[in-house]
Amino acid sequence: MLKRFASIIVAATLAFSGLAFTTGEQAEAATGTFAYSKVNGLNIRTAPSLTSKVSATMNKGQRYTYLGKVGSFYKINYKGTHRYISASSTYTYLKANTATATKVTTSSASSARTKLVAESKKYLGTPYRYGGTTTSGFDCSGYTGHVYKKAINKSIPRDSRSQYANSKKVSKSAIQAGDLVFFSHNGSTIQHVGMALSKTQMINSETGGVKYASFTSGYWAPRYVGAGSYL
Repeated sequence: MLKRFASIIVAATLAFSGLAFTTGEQAEAATGTFAYSKVNGLNIRTAPSLTSKVSATMNKGQRYTYLGKVGSFYKINYKGTHRYISASSTYTYLKANTATATKVTTSSASSARTKLVAESKKYLGTPYRYGGTTTSGFDCSGYTGHVYKKAINKSIPRDSRSQYANSKKVSKSAIQAGDLVFFSHNGSTIQHVGMALSKTQMINSETGGVKYASFTSGYWAPRYVGAGSYL
């Protein structure tokens, strides 16, 4: 009980002193956006006003975590406290931490691919049915569309030709699990689609039902047209 009471007192003290962050500020800080100085000796103020006290200065290239804009000032996290610097493009600029953004994006895509692969395997052996889009029977594009919707709640075009046309094209050497691979029986029109599990293997609904197949050897290799991604 004493520990809990002490925690409440500490939290209240931090909030009163301006050291506590709101939920929104924590979220903004997590994005890794920074406010940079373009000049030496940029004033860091205690409030968003030119008449407020100057508590420190920034030099060119120095940065602090950006917490939002207040009037003509940027709010920053300066050593655990809220401070303010000019938002004029003459003196400052904002820049996202691209490494953080890339890491988040990559992690998200990786998670989606894992979900797609896991979902696709649930339907192994499901019979092939022309025009089928349900677990009672799939055609090729009905299967890929169903997997994408169930795994990551993403709707993709209904037929294989449209799935190819609207996808982001991927070179054969860059194919990853979860990408779609497309084929033609006549050498021109897209007529079949599967979902890649690796750079050589796919899972697809074809004659005999949902099954694994190679797209770099055997029947599908000479019919391969290209690959596309919706991730």
